[in-house]
Amino acid sequence: MARVCVDACFLIGLYDRSDQHHVAATRQFSALFGKRSQGHRLVAPWPILYECLGTRYARDRRKAALLNEHWNYLGRSGRLLLIDDEPYRERSLIEHLGQHTRALSLVDRVLRATIVEKKSLFDVFLTYNRRDFADACLKRGIPILDQTSVAKSYGI
Repeated sequence: MARVCVDACFLIGLYDRSDQHHVAATRQFSALFGKRSQGHRLVAPWPILYECLGTRYARDRRKAALLNEHWNYLGRSGRLLLIDDEPYRERSLIEHLGQHTRALSLVDRVLRATIVEKKSLFDVFLTYNRRDFADACLKRGIPILDQTSVAKSYGI
């Protein structure tokens, strides 16, 4: 049973039928977290929730209903873990304000900080923006699943 950290692009693709990654995200959610899956845990850092669950999602009843269904199912089965971003916020903000060599959002910087954390917060990272996180994941030995990955490829 792996702890799979998901990026906002995965959640956006999962809940937005018009998103280019909707089919891949739906397939991956079912394979990784569905009722017939191996019981992997979905790990979500708080900043990605802020990024993808904004006003547009709150106003769309279909998206909200599907999200509630998924999250209630995962929560009841003990398969939903939320990462507190407090230990990573200030350092990420300082880096964001001071470094202009790499165009990354503050959300991505906080997420990268959780990836390079010395204690293991998750086993696998699911993102459709591989290049923003590849170096950090490589440094920690965390496999990346993307829109074309099949979970079996990583032994999960």
